[in-house]
Amino acid sequence: MKSAREIMNPDPITVGPEATVREMAGMMVENRIRCLPVVDEEGRLLGVVDEEDLVHQDARVHFPTFIHFLESYLFLPSSLRRFEKELRQAVGSRARDLMEEDYASVSPLASVEEVATLMLERDLEYVLVLEEGNLVGVITRGDILRTIAEG
Repeated sequence: MKSAREIMNPDPITVGPEATVREMAGMMVENRIRCLPVVDEEGRLLGVVDEEDLVHQDARVHFPTFIHFLESYLFLPSSLRRFEKELRQAVGSRARDLMEEDYASVSPLASVEEVATLMLERDLEYVLVLEEGNLVGVITRGDILRTIAEG
């Protein structure tokens, strides 16, 4: 069974926290990639910006849902979290403003089966490969398909 290290892209394109929306969109289009890991000067992963984060720049923000109860307004927690995320993405202009800090990652030693299961269970397009907090690669659905096809 192959490991994550064997199927990952070991040289992913990354950006720094000050990268602009226009720069990131251009890099994604030019390189035909769906995500840009955001790293600091030492190469430590700070977060990730994906296509959805950039598309939110042109989308409408949905205001939180609330319930009127006993002369009070109660906001639904999931609705409030969604609103906060959408607002941050709509007004953000740099990678540091848009990046997700809750990303899926695996060890380079994870099996392809473990990576595929994680991607399927969480409906992920990609998984970051981390070693001691440093980004060492990215695995996409295409990488999993290539591995299956190679048998």
